[in-house]
Amino acid sequence: MTSWFGLGRRFSEWCTVALMLALVALVYQQIRDVLAPSGMAEGGPYDNAAAYPRGVAILLLSLVCLQILIQIVVRRRREGDALTWRQMARPAAVILIFGLYLGLLGILGFHLASAPMLFAIMVICGARQWWQMAATSLGISFGLAWFFESQLDVVLPGGIFNLNIPW
Repeated sequence: MTSWFGLGRRFSEWCTVALMLALVALVYQQIRDVLAPSGMAEGGPYDNAAAYPRGVAILLLSLVCLQILIQIVVRRRREGDALTWRQMARPAAVILIFGLYLGLLGILGFHLASAPMLFAIMVICGARQWWQMAATSLGISFGLAWFFESQLDVVLPGGIFNLNIPW
């Protein structure tokens, strides 16, 4: 029995694997076509603008390989196990929020876009401790900003208000 566009759970899992592999390929394509010609994909990790995206892509690729191994070797689910619209709503909402965040990042800047995005994802995932969620999203947002701006010397997008914190 299938219910999500007539697709079974296993097909959906393989589509997710394909999407993640496409993201890894996109990272390496951007490194090759954008960073390498300008000389920013060479040198050590502190001089190499491609080091962080490459590291994230390698981590993502490792997790995708683990997922493939789980899908092939450990077949816990029955083939007829179907996905419903209700099961797809939460992951789709998270992807939509993240896409909206990426779209607004250049306009609003990191400091104004990140905390609301984290808060919205917490709401979608079922958290309901509003003050704790607000503090956590602000803490994570400012913690990441501090780490990237003060420790890695990365300039985060300031947006139309040009908000940057002098650490």
